Amino acid sequence: MNRPSDPSPAPLNSHELPPPTADGVDIAHPEVGNLHQAENLPNSNVSATKQAFKRLYIILLVIGLSIGVVAAIGVVNLLNRWGLTQPPPPVEETNS
Repeated sequence: MNRPSDPSPAPLNSHELPPPTADGVDIAHPEVGNLHQAENLPNSNVSATKQAFKRLYIILLVIGLSIGVVAAIGVVNLLNRWGLTQPPPPVEETNS
């Protein structure tokens, strides 16, 4: 097979990104910028987000444990009220 002498680049597949320019900005969409650089987000925003999620996790954990304790106490009270925690009365065997 003969290749054309035109040095045009190969067509892009749908899963490939177009090549960025030297400064990291996409030629086709310069407003998007380079999505692969972590420098776009300041460290203070990242640490603030991590702290917010850590606080949310702790709050949800405390709420879940509190609900579990209240439910366990309620179940124990119901079992005591219905007499299900007492040993059963002895059964007498009769010879018939």
